Amino acid sequence: MDPQRENAPEAVMLIIADISGYTRYMTANAKTLSHSQAIITELIKSIINQIELPLEVAKLEGDAVFLFCRKQHPAKPWPEAKQMIGANLLTLFRMFSQKINELSRSTHCHCNACASIGSLRLKLVVHSGQALFHRVYNFLELAGVDVIIVHRLLKNSVEADQYLLLTEAARNDLEFPEQIHLTLGAESYEDIGKIKTLIYLPGGQPAAAAASTEPSFTSRFGRSWKLFCKLWFAPFVSRAGQFRNISSRTGAIGRIGFATLTVLLTPLYVPVGTLFVLIHALRNPDKLHRHDEGHVHKTDGSCSCGR
Repeated sequence: MDPQRENAPEAVMLIIADISGYTRYMTANAKTLSHSQAIITELIKSIINQIELPLEVAKLEGDAVFLFCRKQHPAKPWPEAKQMIGANLLTLFRMFSQKINELSRSTHCHCNACASIGSLRLKLVVHSGQALFHRVYNFLELAGVDVIIVHRLLKNSVEADQYLLLTEAARNDLEFPEQIHLTLGAESYEDIGKIKTLIYLPGGQPAAAAASTEPSFTSRFGRSWKLFCKLWFAPFVSRAGQFRNISSRTGAIGRIGFATLTVLLTPLYVPVGTLFVLIHALRNPDKLHRHDEGHVHKTDGSCSCGR
């Protein structure tokens, strides 16, 4: 490396790929540390394997990979490099979901660490600025205010487990291969001040709605009760040929008989049905939506598994 270049700050793009839920995952699985760390290692390796020039790995930081790209990279002109980086960022989400799915399917272990692989997510933080490259023994280190900023941004107010967070400087430096929905945000830090951000959620939902995605007990009970009533009293409201519990060839007498039986059983079945509705509504919403964890989603939010 040129000594003069090493003593002067360089224009760079800084990226941190961080495994969301790492601390919770490791502390919850302390008794199966070897399994949980092996899983984290596989995920970190999958992130690194996805990186290609002009992006370079600066260092591993536990559950995160710190990346950088020199804007004056000798191998890639910046107009081409920023397109490659934009595409690579979106690909990282797809790759991470595929790796989670692969690890979940391939393990035959029933320990909590292996059973909880699906709880892990990926968050990417991107910032553009300047960094000073310097060596400590054989280690290449990056220093500067912008290096501090990208690390501070890991602690933010985004109410989602998986997202891409860009500073305004990073957004101006990137080109994505497709249109993505970006929500405006802002973070404030002592000694740094306010930083305007843009957030992209791979699932496609606006960031502001992330906190309200979990329905309340009242909402869950209401929906379940309406569904129960709709199914139980269907004989009274269904038109011929539309009620699936009765053959379309059943005549008027058969339908009247079925409706009469429904009326007779209602005093007995409604309390039982109400109990089942209550149990269903009390269940953990996370468990009710767990079927999504094994899916691999496209960057527009649609499912790529073909269902």
